[in-house]
Amino acid sequence: MTAPGADSGAFVVATAGHVDHGKSTLLRALTGTDPDRLAEERRRGLTLDLGFVWTTTPGGRRLAFVDVPGHHRYLATTFAGLATAPAVLLVVSADEGWRAQTGEHLAAVEAF
Repeated sequence: MTAPGADSGAFVVATAGHVDHGKSTLLRALTGTDPDRLAEERRRGLTLDLGFVWTTTPGGRRLAFVDVPGHHRYLATTFAGLATAPAVLLVVSADEGWRAQTGEHLAAVEAF
């Protein structure tokens, strides 16, 4: 799986985690690009569709990220983003900590 604009040698990492735990914010900080591309996502502050961003590590490795929704209403989209990624980054909010939903996200990741 290659993110748009990333070369075929990119290593792909999908995000996982409870809604409002900072998945998009983390990717924005890591890549300098906002993964929330839809106007409604930006207006609501909620990821609704898969977002793709990429960066290059100081060592030259290309990293592509798939930002997935964290809300149960968008579960099918979340699964589509996680299903083919070789790695998943589970994001947990520092101020809220582990939530029951975080465990559910982890179980979904393990199922893949």
